[in-house]
Amino acid sequence: MISPAITRVVALIALLVFAMAANSGSVHKSSVLIAYDSALVPDVEVLTKTIPLDASKYEIQYVDYSNKNEDLFANDEPLYDHAIFMPSSKKIVEAKNLVEKHNLLEFFNLGGNVIAVGSSEYSVPEDVRTFLNQAGVHPAPKGYTLMDHFDTNVAISNKNLVSKKIVTSAEVSKYDGTAALASNSELSFPLIKAPKLSFTASSKDKSLTAEKTWTVGEQGYLAVAFQGLNNARGAWVGSSDLLSDELVSWVFQETGVLKLQFVEHYKQDEPGLSNRTLYRIKDSVYYTVGVSELKKGDWVPYSPASDDDVLQLSFKMLDPYQRLNMSLLGPAASVEDGENDMNVFFVEFDIPDHHGMFTYELDYKREGLSFLEDKKVVTVRHLANDEFKRSWEITNAWMYMVSAALVVIAWLIFVASFLYLGAQKKGVSEKQPQSKKNEK
Repeated sequence: MISPAITRVVALIALLVFAMAANSGSVHKSSVLIAYDSALVPDVEVLTKTIPLDASKYEIQYVDYSNKNEDLFANDEPLYDHAIFMPSSKKIVEAKNLVEKHNLLEFFNLGGNVIAVGSSEYSVPEDVRTFLNQAGVHPAPKGYTLMDHFDTNVAISNKNLVSKKIVTSAEVSKYDGTAALASNSELSFPLIKAPKLSFTASSKDKSLTAEKTWTVGEQGYLAVAFQGLNNARGAWVGSSDLLSDELVSWVFQETGVLKLQFVEHYKQDEPGLSNRTLYRIKDSVYYTVGVSELKKGDWVPYSPASDDDVLQLSFKMLDPYQRLNMSLLGPAASVEDGENDMNVFFVEFDIPDHHGMFTYELDYKREGLSFLEDKKVVTVRHLANDEFKRSWEITNAWMYMVSAALVVIAWLIFVASFLYLGAQKKGVSEKQPQSKKNEK
């Protein structure tokens, strides 16, 4: 008969094995916060139709702006991976810890992704607008809507797309939303521009003046994306009609994500010794990197879309001494005996004739793609005493060497002619007096 203690041990082991199996088979879901105003959206089911999110991929948490107890952090750690802020009927909401500008900035700095949605009548809370201002996006105030001088319905088409690197389609037959101004920051990317004959103003104003308009013509934007140096992403749209699957996937780091698999540099004649810290002037070196792109959840080899997207290497001290385009070597696998999941890029160049501390710098920042940055500092030394070229290896010295050789040869000819030709003439002169004496 089996004792109860053994039975309990066997049951505990079975429970642990089952838990480990369930944990290994489970897929990590990203947590999403959706903050909304219950006065504008009484039923949460409306948000499920407005926001294109797959419940099987995300853990969605709906939070009302009136909930005072909600926060973005717990023990200084973000509670969510992504946050979506819907329009609010109030500038100042009760859930202050949820929308406070410093909390939003900290959330973004820790890698959180943010989406803000506007409308024709309402705007996001004031703290969220302040956060967007820091990102270079300036939405119109509450009550400002996009209108047209000659048409009551403002239509948006693919002609209004500024770039197709993030969003490839924008078809709205009747746009009911607002617009924003965008700064010239390199980290913000306008996606959809307003029509030429449109303007953004309050629908309550009967007269149109420059002071009462927020945007005029293509000066305004209906959707703007931005990305931090830490690759956290954000976006603002002037209407929920522009909240497409493409935009949400990009903000949630599902598309346009690059990964630097490896970085190596080595001398051309010593390929086995990579990432060395000491080089010599005029050494021929190779610099190689492996880059992958995330597509449909898998890492695949990354290929630049155009010549403008080519990777570049800067070999710099204070300023770049070399700035070179990298060439595609071919696909490769990041793990041994694995599938090809990256493309290898390389460049070959000669280290400049200048010694000091240099940096291999890869700084790849392109719209719609996560940023790649890598820096490796190396020392470049001068030639040692026994490494300088000899005279016969320097072509400019050949003239002087030939001149010296000609001087030596001329001196030898002179000495030979002085010794031998001079003695022969002296013998002839001594015989002449004897001949005269015999004549007498």
